[in-house]
Amino acid sequence: MRTPLPAQIESLFTRFPSLCGFSVHGLDELPDNCPRSGENGVDLFVADVGISPLVGARQRGEIFREIIVALAELLDEDPEAEESLRGRTFARVVH
Repeated sequence: MRTPLPAQIESLFTRFPSLCGFSVHGLDELPDNCPRSGENGVDLFVADVGISPLVGARQRGEIFREIIVALAELLDEDPEAEESLRGRTFARVVH
């Protein structure tokens, strides 16, 4: 059985047809050469963002920002969602 996507995440796939998916990881999974800020008490980062077809740098930046905004909204509404987001991959479903 498939777990429904939070509305904020589902909206990303609707607004950005080129977004294929992305993963959310904890800071403990961050490579050693990456800085860790740990600000705001949230220990998550976004990785493995898939975009196809390729888009320009400006639209890529917009997609990345909107992913962060969607996750922040989700965490603002439900701070306990951090645990359920950690280690999860969100992907477009193609029928």
